[in-house]
Amino acid sequence: MSIHTRTGNQTAGTTRVWKWNDTAKDPMIIPDSWAQAGGYETADNGEEQFFAVEVRFGILLEYDTNSAGEAAGVANRERPGIRTLYVSEDGGRAIVVESQAERSGSSITPREDWASIITRPAGAGDEVDAERRDAYRSLIRDLYEVDN
Repeated sequence: MSIHTRTGNQTAGTTRVWKWNDTAKDPMIIPDSWAQAGGYETADNGEEQFFAVEVRFGILLEYDTNSAGEAAGVANRERPGIRTLYVSEDGGRAIVVESQAERSGSSITPREDWASIITRPAGAGDEVDAERRDAYRSLIRDLYEVDN
């Protein structure tokens, strides 16, 4: 029996990048259990907290990069992922964070290191449309028992 080893296909130092592939039709409000069980970051001076309110399920695909640092070729591997929408307590700014997830049968859940409350520098994030702010403030009150 002979074993054939392929060499030269990949060199040490190959740079790779993960790209999001959306598989969800619509975002989902995070379950209460995620809000309560997720990690919490405490804001330091000059920082503010952002609260997870919605999540989308998808797949993270890993690609080698070309000389310009862009994804090239076909995906090397894939992992389940989630894209979480975090909103400031006042509902005025939002940040989207992609992270790896765990698959158990037909369900996808965040990994242990997923945080339901993250911190960023004060004023970070994109501005939220005025008509969505009340809905986000209400979600934060319900999920995190915050008086905003």
